[in-house]
Amino acid sequence: MSTMNDISLSTNEKNILNEKIEKKLSNEGYDGILVFGSSNLSYLSCGIIFPYMDQKLVQPVALYICFKTGKRLIACTNDLADIPLQLNWDGDVVIYELNQHSPESSIAASLKNHVTGKVAIDENYMSAAQLRELETSIDGLISLSGDQAFADLKMIKTEAEIRLLEISCRMGDRGFVSALNHSEGAALDTLSYPLWEYAERFRVHVGEYGGSGVGNMVVAQGDDCKDLYARCEPRAVLNEQGFVRLEYSLHNSGYWITGSRTVYLGESNQQAEIAWSNNQTLKNIALKKLRTGVKANEVYSAVLKASEESNIPFWQGADLGHGVGTSERELPYLAPYDDTELKAGMVIALGIYTYGPKEELICNKDVYLITDGEPKLLNWYKNWEDLYVLYGTSARHG
Repeated sequence: MSTMNDISLSTNEKNILNEKIEKKLSNEGYDGILVFGSSNLSYLSCGIIFPYMDQKLVQPVALYICFKTGKRLIACTNDLADIPLQLNWDGDVVIYELNQHSPESSIAASLKNHVTGKVAIDENYMSAAQLRELETSIDGLISLSGDQAFADLKMIKTEAEIRLLEISCRMGDRGFVSALNHSEGAALDTLSYPLWEYAERFRVHVGEYGGSGVGNMVVAQGDDCKDLYARCEPRAVLNEQGFVRLEYSLHNSGYWITGSRTVYLGESNQQAEIAWSNNQTLKNIALKKLRTGVKANEVYSAVLKASEESNIPFWQGADLGHGVGTSERELPYLAPYDDTELKAGMVIALGIYTYGPKEELICNKDVYLITDGEPKLLNWYKNWEDLYVLYGTSARHG
């Protein structure tokens, strides 16, 4: 039996996920899969994670699985070959050499004696050169886009996947609280706590709590909070009274969550409390709509209507939420353009960006499991409904 301390998939859980994948894709007429994108590779291999893989276009990694023969193969360069073995990969590892060849021709050559039949490819992750070399090198290959099939598969999570995402949430909240504990001893001290260190402390603590990777991070205060992806100055310090917001993403065994946390630096005031209350008002409207049978864009419409009726504006430059899994953003999207029907087993990061007294963007993003009843909060480690105020000093160390 798995517990919340099991931070990776067990053999039985991998088998359950494998059966789900093979049943879905076989029923759609595919003989197998051939994928290059990290999120698809992690998902379809049931837990094999390569660092920075999507940034290595010159050193691609491929996953091939044949449903008819049971062949399971990962093709990669020699410096990455030990990773599948360390992660208990139950298939073969084929090593290819770059030498004087292009990456596309090198990996195609390594696969040509193994791949056959009608395969689902992740076309969105492949370059035109990769696809051309594969089709030229592999006799009898029939490559069909599997992007929609993969996206549909990922939307409904298994119990094991939900557990891994819930652990990611716990790692994120513990890392964030620990970073705050460092800062509370230095709040409003211009000499001791740079903004970049605030983000760095978060990254370090996530690793200490078992996180297997941290993605993009943005920390902003003051006027920089007016922009979602503001880049703080290298010498900026945590000393400006007002809202401070941290955007982050992280994963546990390849299962990603995204987060946004806003705190208030200095003694709070009525304006700040009202702004925070307004944010929670719109978020609660969205939560009431997170029910099975409701369409994703209906959640957005409900918040938009409430915003207009209550005169609480929100930033409409992004969706209000999105699925999470083996990538940071997956279907469904709580946005006007997505009419996906919400179903039990979907896991969604929900966060609405409203405005502070100085037009700062403030947000409190949490991750929820869609159930047959009320959505289940997976960020249960701490209650973030009340405004978190950084004021005074603290002897604690995260």
